[in-house]
Amino acid sequence: MRERSSEALRFDRANLDLRIALVSAVFLLAYGFAALLDRVGAPERFVAAAPPWFTVLALAVLGFLLHSMRVSFYYAGGRAVPAPYAGFANAAVAVALLLPFATRLAGRSWLLGVVGGAFLGLAGATLFLGPLLRKTGAFSISGFLAARFPASLPRSGLIAAVALSSGLVAVAGGQIAVDALVDLSGAGRAFAAFVIAGAGLFIAGPGGLGGALWAACAAAGVALLGFGWPIATLGFLGELPVALFGDAGWPEASGLLSAWRIMPTPMGPIVELGGTLAIAMGVAALAPILAPAVATEDENAARASGISALVWSLAFALLIAAAIAASASSFAASVSGQSAERLPDSVYRASRRGLVEICGVQASTPSQAQRACAAQKIAPGAPLSPIDVRPIDGTYLLGALPGATDLGAAATGVVASAIVAFGLALAAMGLQACGAAVGHDALYRMRGEVDLTSRRLAITRLALVLVATGSYMASATQMVTPGGLIGLALSVSGACVAPSLALAFWTRAGDREALAALLAGGATLGATLLLVGPARKIEVYALAALAGATLGLAAGALSAFSSRAEKPHAEAFVRRVLRGDAQIVTPDKGA
Repeated sequence: MRERSSEALRFDRANLDLRIALVSAVFLLAYGFAALLDRVGAPERFVAAAPPWFTVLALAVLGFLLHSMRVSFYYAGGRAVPAPYAGFANAAVAVALLLPFATRLAGRSWLLGVVGGAFLGLAGATLFLGPLLRKTGAFSISGFLAARFPASLPRSGLIAAVALSSGLVAVAGGQIAVDALVDLSGAGRAFAAFVIAGAGLFIAGPGGLGGALWAACAAAGVALLGFGWPIATLGFLGELPVALFGDAGWPEASGLLSAWRIMPTPMGPIVELGGTLAIAMGVAALAPILAPAVATEDENAARASGISALVWSLAFALLIAAAIAASASSFAASVSGQSAERLPDSVYRASRRGLVEICGVQASTPSQAQRACAAQKIAPGAPLSPIDVRPIDGTYLLGALPGATDLGAAATGVVASAIVAFGLALAAMGLQACGAAVGHDALYRMRGEVDLTSRRLAITRLALVLVATGSYMASATQMVTPGGLIGLALSVSGACVAPSLALAFWTRAGDREALAALLAGGATLGATLLLVGPARKIEVYALAALAGATLGLAAGALSAFSSRAEKPHAEAFVRRVLRGDAQIVTPDKGA
């Protein structure tokens, strides 16, 4: 096929930039209209709720308009997404994984633990594995592993592990968006869960990776405005309680988060280091994180998108950390010295929804708060300390910054829109990765690549519907938490996928070694989690994943050393991927 001329490429890029400018203008006009309504005295509840609901609708419409029956677009985004946009979208997905653990960002625990492991894994995924995946021409990490270990048992097991971890990520993203709608806009949970599940399907179903990627790019733009607007405004007014660059205000905010018991205490350097390594492995092998690299033009563009993803992820993490720290300080200042019956109205409303405790209980009225404090020997009219009135989780603090600093209802709505957009981006990318693993890497490739394109896409979309249904049920019933789902997804990725991914670059490893690593890693992970019971901290999942990955690699190595050293298929695969043309995947008939 002839290469397009430089003039045609410039025309395509200009056309793309024009469309992105149009979408950006629509979002800015909508949020600007909300700010105008706030200024003219529209009801605060309506002004705060309108932006997040508009965001859900706009992202769903954007995904639906990108519908396509072309395999190259549906599974690979057309292989033409510019690196800056792919990296911007990937940053939205990566930071959305950290939202349930956002208080750790404000606590400045960046080097070890969840945050350090996430960024370490993101660097490995975007700078090494992502470009390598793009170089091979594979549609996904499961497709790459299926080509490396073609026997039915290891291939099926690895695809199932990738699909499971991606599905868990999709459910977690949906619940992040639902929780934000319910907690920050007062929506009904069942209705919000239905709308978010439907929006995720509209984004990932019609357009596949292309739709999910561009929706994630739009979500990143919404988040940049949502978190950047309050921080920039407070900084301009000189009212930002913390310094973006420097230590001013951070120790006080971190102390408040610890006193409120919404930032976990350190578990020791050895445990933190082990958790860091495990989370890094889980993130590096996670299909939704690797997917944006598949849509870039070539290996160099994939690596450039990885650099962009890292830079934007750090910027988002800093904005989120500053928002939580500033919100904590402002919230403490607003309740400190006030009596139980004279707290701000927003505190009573938040307590009514289960987001704030007043003297240890959820008090929705001043009289209830007064009785609760009296039970703790605090006399009526006595001033309260910030410890007596505490937020229950970090998501509330993240969305409460505009209200705590009197920025207005419109700013509250835009911050809520940012959280909802992040959740939807994560849900859509998880849905796409899960559907691609089931519909393409499993059924299509295993059937000898004889299925019609329409049948393959139909199977993929059926898988999306099943996962979205599970996401609706989980969000509506609150049977699980987003942090627990993400912890489980990373543990499955780290214990079951990462060992075989490491063995894929060893010439002595074959199908038997991959199967041994998969079985040992999965069995160890399952046994550990059954032994410790339901985990409430991601560190438990991380250490279970580390044990599984260690035993999985050991099992694969023992199997390799006890078998023949010569494995022609493995040697040819590794040589071609690392030092050859890397075209190890049979070209897809639909691409």
